[in-house]
Amino acid sequence: MRVGICIDSACDLPPSFIEEHQLEILPINLLLGEQKEMLADTRNPDETIAFYKRYSEERNLVGSTQPFSVEQITRLFLDNLVKKYDRVMVITIASTRSLIYENATKASFAILSGYKQQRTQAGVEGSFALRVVDSKTLFTGEAVLVQEAVRLLKEENLPFDRLRTEVESRAKHVHAYLVPEDLHFVRQGGRAHGDRSVSWLSYTLGTALDIKPIIKAYRGETFPVRKIQGFEIAVNSLFDLARQQIDKGLLSKTICMSYAGDPNVVRRLAGYKLLEQHAAKHGVRLMLSVMSTTAGINVGPGAFSLAFMSDKLGEKD
Repeated sequence: MRVGICIDSACDLPPSFIEEHQLEILPINLLLGEQKEMLADTRNPDETIAFYKRYSEERNLVGSTQPFSVEQITRLFLDNLVKKYDRVMVITIASTRSLIYENATKASFAILSGYKQQRTQAGVEGSFALRVVDSKTLFTGEAVLVQEAVRLLKEENLPFDRLRTEVESRAKHVHAYLVPEDLHFVRQGGRAHGDRSVSWLSYTLGTALDIKPIIKAYRGETFPVRKIQGFEIAVNSLFDLARQQIDKGLLSKTICMSYAGDPNVVRRLAGYKLLEQHAAKHGVRLMLSVMSTTAGINVGPGAFSLAFMSDKLGEKD
């Protein structure tokens, strides 16, 4: 049985991991400027870094994201994936922040009613099944959950019929964090999605005093948990938190990180090197990637995100 996993392009996984496990990408469209110039986020690191450079230089560039429609998702599956796989799980960014989950769920009905003809014409026998999972998290949080789904399939040989239940159960324990480098972008992007993690007062004071909020995504909600003066200090505090959680025991021995720019900026931080040594000592895998363009358009160049899976951490931690 051929089983595939499909992720949206906001999922911050390194290209090497995506290629190794042959993950399918559900692109997200980006609309830039007054002319609504359309770009597709397909998780190409070079194109994404080029976008961040442009976004930094054009601070007034207005951008928004547009998920694939029900019709586009249906076409993607019927034209390709129903013939390539027998079972597919789609894992999406939190449904509270995007319509991707809703659109994919609606598309699943048309896909399941129309796949037989496509498979027959392609000479593919057997049935096709599709499951859509709301990760209830963002960016690196989605990445942690996806790598766990891959592990359950490939290392534990978990039957596909049980996969959805197990992945949804683990989603409750994903803790994802974001540190914006420039509050201008995260406030502008958050307002477009109804997010009030950075208020006008926090933006004004934070900009003047270089105070960075640490924003947490947990079980479908986003909220600030701490405010720290200085971007590097804030990021290092997340490295400290990650080391503490390694000591307490992670549910999945993977920590995912992303940076809205060249990841080597993060690798040069002293806190990252300490985390790298600590993770290696305890058999924990670190995955650092370029933050998706979809994420960057909302939180701005230079933002950093980190996520892990733990049942030993409170909501507000």
